[in-house]
Amino acid sequence: MSTDLTSPSTPQITAHAGATRSRKLKDNLWRAAVLVALVLIWALLSSMSDLIASPTASVTALGKRFADGSIYRHLDATLQAVAIGFLIAATIGFPLGYAIGRSKFLGAVFDPIVAGAFAIPRVVFFPILLQIFGVGVGAQAAMAALAAVFPIIVSTTAGVRAINALLPKLARSLSLSPLQTVFKIYIPAMAPSLMVGIRIGFSIAFINVIIAEFFAARAGLGLLALRAYGMLDLPTMYGIIVLLAAIALAGNLALWAVERRLGEKA
Repeated sequence: MSTDLTSPSTPQITAHAGATRSRKLKDNLWRAAVLVALVLIWALLSSMSDLIASPTASVTALGKRFADGSIYRHLDATLQAVAIGFLIAATIGFPLGYAIGRSKFLGAVFDPIVAGAFAIPRVVFFPILLQIFGVGVGAQAAMAALAAVFPIIVSTTAGVRAINALLPKLARSLSLSPLQTVFKIYIPAMAPSLMVGIRIGFSIAFINVIIAEFFAARAGLGLLALRAYGMLDLPTMYGIIVLLAAIALAGNLALWAVERRLGEKA
């Protein structure tokens, strides 16, 4: 009696890997083409209006800020506020979202509250945060945390509820402790959903820090851009906007890559 086991041959595996690399290269080329097109449109618009600084002038002005060191204090303040705020949001959002997803009672109580609070513009709370923390990184970080915690709660709750019902039974059959069940069963199963919440939370935290810096701050890239606008230093203003876009894009691309990798493993 013979058993016929078919498995992909080496040429097939090589061909599949080559096709994957080709597809990724094509996608990256299209992304680069979109960025180049945006820069060309920007250059065209700057040639038509004195109110729009050219890409060259903007990058040059930004380079001067880095060369004289005047931008580093503002860059540090913005990144510090985003990092602290996001870490606070994750520390609160993940456990709370997990508890709401696991408990029908907590879900019934908190689901409408979280949904309603998610719709409230966070900027309305900024005057209160200024009273509590004062003008500075503390208020900006609190603003970021308040903004980022809700998408993390929502995505974590959805991830817990989407877990296969057989997995908790598997944990009980393996005699796993509650903590082991969370780290060995739940977190790997809900990792893609968690990453969606992390990516959205990072974006919202970053946006709200910049908004907070527009209103009241001692340092920050948002404040620096606003000062440049007030002095009609358009090249510097546009250069800072480019820097903010680059930071946001780099952060999201890094988190998106992690999200895709986890999605492939799931």
